Order: sequence, then structure tokens, then C-alpha cells
Amino acid sequence: MKETIVEKLTNIVINKFGKEYAPLIEVSRVTKPHIDADFYSNIAMKLAKSLKQNPGNIAKDITEAIVDLDGISVSVAKPGYINFQINKNLKNNSVYEIAMTDDLLASFKVDNPKKIHLEFVSANPTGPLHVGHGRGAIFGNVLKKFLKVQGHDVHSEYYVNNVGNQMRNLWESVRRRHSGDKVDLDEDDLYVGDYIDDVHAAMSKSIKGDFENCNEKEAIDILCDIMISKFIKPDLDYLDITFDEWYKESNLVEDDSVKKIIEKLKNSKDAVEIDGALMLKADELRAMIKSNGDLTYFASDLAYHDKKLKNYELVIDIWGADHHGYVPRIREGLKKLGHDDSKLQVKLIQFANLYKNKEKISMSTRKGTFVTLKKLADEIGNDAIYFFYLTKNSNQHLDFDLDVAVSQDKNNPVYYIQYAHARIEKILNQVGPIENIKFNPELISEREDTDLIDKLNQYKDIFGKSLLNLEPHLLANYLYDLASEFHSYYSSVKIITEDINYSRVYLINSVQKVLKNGLGLLNVSAPTKM
Repeated sequence: MKETIVEKLTNIVINKFGKEYAPLIEVSRVTKPHIDADFYSNIAMKLAKSLKQNPGNIAKDITEAIVDLDGISVSVAKPGYINFQINKNLKNNSVYEIAMTDDLLASFKVDNPKKIHLEFVSANPTGPLHVGHGRGAIFGNVLKKFLKVQGHDVHSEYYVNNVGNQMRNLWESVRRRHSGDKVDLDEDDLYVGDYIDDVHAAMSKSIKGDFENCNEKEAIDILCDIMISKFIKPDLDYLDITFDEWYKESNLVEDDSVKKIIEKLKNSKDAVEIDGALMLKADELRAMIKSNGDLTYFASDLAYHDKKLKNYELVIDIWGADHHGYVPRIREGLKKLGHDDSKLQVKLIQFANLYKNKEKISMSTRKGTFVTLKKLADEIGNDAIYFFYLTKNSNQHLDFDLDVAVSQDKNNPVYYIQYAHARIEKILNQVGPIENIKFNPELISEREDTDLIDKLNQYKDIFGKSLLNLEPHLLANYLYDLASEFHSYYSSVKIITEDINYSRVYLINSVQKVLKNGLGLLNVSAPTKM
């Protein structure tokens, strides 16, 4: 219905005012209960600014041109809103359409799919993944699914930072564990968690206990593989998170990628040497090579993105919110390398705070005081992890309450939604097959029916916006609202009666289908029994 309205408005605006105004068209769902309409558009007000005309007159001119929107009435509201009201039977017929549609997600495929590179998690391989990494991991994995549903060709990648001080510090921490030297927490940013014992045991086995003759580069290469194979990858696998490639930062040095971009920037005079360090000339000087000859993360990141942008139409990075100031620097460097930086999209993830018994759990990889993702999954389950991490916009802080995540009531959103799905399944099993039973839209016209139908009919808008904008929280919150509306419906309407209203059975069947599809997009199960 919304698509039909948009198409009609677009044709009228192009014919009357010119195709340059078509991008201004927006149709939104009415959310205020006192407005007797389902959708509205403010296109008249937008046109009024450009055309210097009265918005009410423009709105009237547009509505008079709408002559063939069957089942949809059009009106004008001050100062120039165009309102659209859907005929009740037309709205109700959507219930049948949803119930009879095999693949609800097929309509969300884009016309021009892209080849997309998606990089996420990419935590330094210096310790197990903890709940602080979990939000980015879950968000990235769901975005991968979102992009694939739209038809894009997605290459997912974990960028392994195996170059630099942190890996050297890990090696020193393991070496000291072997020698028995005590590590001072304030000394050299070394690592002390219990997991170091496990790392040491694996390292000792790999090099047959010969720590004295193991050089630093060899040690770091082995340690990196140990951290990935024994700690990071198994925990991600446990959460159904996989990658097409694990790309090591050291590859960029070994294949001369970093050297090539540095030479290119030198030749273009975009790089300058200051006090022995090589700096990128931008709004703010940024070091690529330190005065001691060590490469910076910035140099490696430029080389990494240079390589990816040459092979993909769109590169999406999921980074922690602490990289906010780093994003414009990367963009500036890429532009100097000749790239269109609009092909880079960065999603910043705010930190998630973990609470238990109303107390915040502190976390530090270096000190070894953290809750691993694996432990969290064992305690509350994968479904709760996924849903809770996705309930808020990624750029907002998130408080993760473990007590709520294991509760079985309305306060636990994932339980509440799954319970709605299971509840419907029980009813449908009692009723039996409905495919050959006629649907009558006039039999679902009571207030309770229409409230649930209105919420159900929002699914295309919400699914579409969530998928297109890569904002899973919109979908998560909608599913909770739909489940809540169903639970209210269940409390007020008796479906299993002597004379069953099968149109209501179609209605709850459609609700279940939307819940199942939505949960699936969020990588959350839709149980049939609870």
C-alpha cells in the first residue's frame, strides 16, 4: 500500500513539477491516534520552499490529480499535509496476503545488488573475546544477514592486528609466565589473566618448551594462531558467527602493500618527514611511520582499505565508539590515495555495560577481569545475547541486565516475543490447516482486530527501513510491540470457540509468520513450545 502511494505521488510530482523533485517524496505512517489516516506525505511543504507557493494549494493540486488509488481515500490537512486512509477491507485483506506468502523477505531484495566487504569484531588477539566485544560481533553478524537478504554479495572479514606492541606484550607475558617472573600490573601493559596459563601451555607444546631460542617474530606468529584457533574462533562459532576470511595485518607488510601506499603518498607530496617520523599531511598531521621506524596502525589501516576499495563497491567497518575521531583521518588518507571515501561506511558501536544483581561488572582484558562471550552464552543463551545487544541503536550506550535476560516475563523482551510465537503455534495446532478455508475480511473488523491488524501492517515499513539503513534495533523493537499487541489480543478475544472465526485464525497466523521472519533476521530462534 505504501509502495503504491509513493509510486503515484512520484508520477504526479514528475509530471507537474519536474523529475528533480522526485527524491523529495516521503510517505510516512501516521502514529498519532487522533489523526484519521494511515499514511501522510509532506511533499507539498517541501515543494513550497522551492517553488515559493502556498503548500496548501500545492497539496490540493496534487490530490486532485490522484484519481485511481482504489481503496485509498486522500485528503489535505493544514498547512499542506496529504493524508491517505486505507479502506478497512483492503487493510484486512493484507492479513490473507501475508498468510499466503511463502517468502516474506523476497520483496526486500534490491534492484542493484553490490559487492560488499564487511569487517567486524577484529579484536586484538591478546585475550578471549568478552562481553565488551559482543555487541560489535552480534551487530556485524546480523548486518551480514541483512545485506544478504537484500541480495548483496557480502565478504565478511576479521582483521587480525598481529603487528605492534600489544602482541609483543602478550609474548612477554607468556615468556614471564614460563620463567616464573612476576608481572606487575603497572608494568609495560602486560597481561595477567588466568587464560595466560592456557596460552602458555599451548605455546609450550607448540615450541616444545624451547622459549629461550624462540625469536619474537616466530613467537608472535605462533601466539596469534593460538589465540585465534583456541580462544577467539571457537567462541564465535559458538555464537554462530563466522567469517569468510581471517586477514592478518602482517600480510600488508609482507606483500609490500604498506610500502606501496607510503611511496605513493611521498610521490604526491602528501607525506612529509618530521623529526624522523613520516606524517600524512592533512587537516591534522598523522604519523604513518614513527621516528624509531615502527609502522603505525594508521599506515596499516590505509593500506588495508586501499586494497579493499579496489575490489569492492562498498566497504563497511564496524568499530568501537572510541574510533570516532579516527574515522575522518582514515577518510582523508583514502582521498589522498585517490579513493572515493563515500564507498566507506563506518558503523560505530557504543560500549555495553553488564549488570548482575544490580551491580556493574568491571572488565579489563589486561587484568584478566572480564566475562567471556562463551560464559555469557552458557548463562543466558544465544537468543538472549543477540536480542539484548540489538535492542538499542548501535550509537547508544547499552546496559545489559543479566537478571532480566533470564527472566520469563514481559520484562524480558526476547522471552515475550518467543512466547507469543509459541502461543500462536498452540492455537494453530488446535485449529488445524486453514489453507482451503475462505478468508472473509469483514469478520475481523472489531476494535481488537483492527488494532492488531494495524500493527501487523507496519511490518513492511519497519523491515524495509531496518534492512536498508542497517538498523536492527528498529526491527527488534517492532517485534516486541507486535508481540505485545498479540498478547493483548489473546487476552480479549477467544479464538477457539464452537464456531471458529477462521479469519481471526488467518490473522494470528500472519502475526506468527512476521514474528518468525523478524526473529530469524536477528538470528534468534522462534520456538513452537515454551
